[in-house]
Amino acid sequence: MKMSQNTCLVSLYLSVAVTVLLAGCSKNLSTSAGDQTLVPGPSAPSREEMGFGKPEAPPEARVAEPEAPPLVARQAPTEAAPAATDRLAELASKLADVFFDYDRAAIRNDGKATLERDASLLKSENGWKLLISGHCDERGTLAYNLVLGERRAQAAMRYLGDLGVPTAQIQVTSYGKEKPFCTEHNKDCWQKNRRAHLALQ
Repeated sequence: MKMSQNTCLVSLYLSVAVTVLLAGCSKNLSTSAGDQTLVPGPSAPSREEMGFGKPEAPPEARVAEPEAPPLVARQAPTEAAPAATDRLAELASKLADVFFDYDRAAIRNDGKATLERDASLLKSENGWKLLISGHCDERGTLAYNLVLGERRAQAAMRYLGDLGVPTAQIQVTSYGKEKPFCTEHNKDCWQKNRRAHLALQ
């Protein structure tokens, strides 16, 4: 009888010990490394909290921003060209023609005074191109008057050159009696047509 009681006590103690051991093992198993995801705990800190900022979007998700147009320096409107044009127009309006005697190409005294004023005006301005055209009255042949008109234009250019005007900026031509300034058939009209005409190009 005593043996059976002792056996029962031993069995009871063993059962309790096994139960305690099993409980401890199950607790260890539930917290093993493989089951950590099943156990609630504090969440991992975000990238912003760790100081890395927001994650970049993948390259394919990025939207290219339009490039700003290049800055173009604005040029201040220049007034040099209009001013030069105005000065040349004023110069052209002040140039005077030279008149000649009948069948002559020599510069008269009144023509010399005129060319001296013209030379002073031309030397005061830059950037001009001058055309001197020789003209004749209606008398004489077409061929003769073309040659005479050329001589008159050349004489005016030479005189201006002697006064210091750059002849490289002067061109001469002859119209003979083809482009009269006056179309009446009298001495006054003929005198008006015997000239060297100065015009800026």
